Amino acid sequence: MLLPFLLVFTLVFAVLQKIKLFGKDERNIKGINVVVSLVIALLFVRNQYLVELVNRFLPNVSMFLVVILMFLLLIGLFGGSSKWKGWMLGLATIVSLIFVIWALTAEKLFGSSGPSWLSNMDSQTKATILFVAVFVVVIWLVVREPKKEEDSNWATKLLKGVAEGVKEDESKK
Repeated sequence: MLLPFLLVFTLVFAVLQKIKLFGKDERNIKGINVVVSLVIALLFVRNQYLVELVNRFLPNVSMFLVVILMFLLLIGLFGGSSKWKGWMLGLATIVSLIFVIWALTAEKLFGSSGPSWLSNMDSQTKATILFVAVFVVVIWLVVREPKKEEDSNWATKLLKGVAEGVKEDESKK
């Protein structure tokens, strides 16, 4: 009962202060805003249906906000002060989104240990998967055609961008 009261009181008071419904004189109007907010919050708390609705609704909204903040934190990790732009930032966004979805659904889908097909693999299966992955990457590097002369060596471009980012970070210290 206390938390819904505080929430409604704070929100109503903040809105009344912002819109200046009762005038622009700060000293006198602040007292009126407190009384109006107090009355509305007390009337709100008397209605058990509204209190239960808020108690069911706010944890879901809070979880949604935490998910959004974690996603933005992951995006900021890659794109905040670094030189990641274009497709690199897009790839970082997609990877971050995959990690957020994984974090939200992994326990429900796979339990706390992760997917069984991943945790029950023997070393020979893991080595085979790694070999196939390396094989596919090598074939892709040999077969692909560069778009432009300056974009032909993507690995050098990536390493140069990382090195420039490290140099800028060292110069800031």
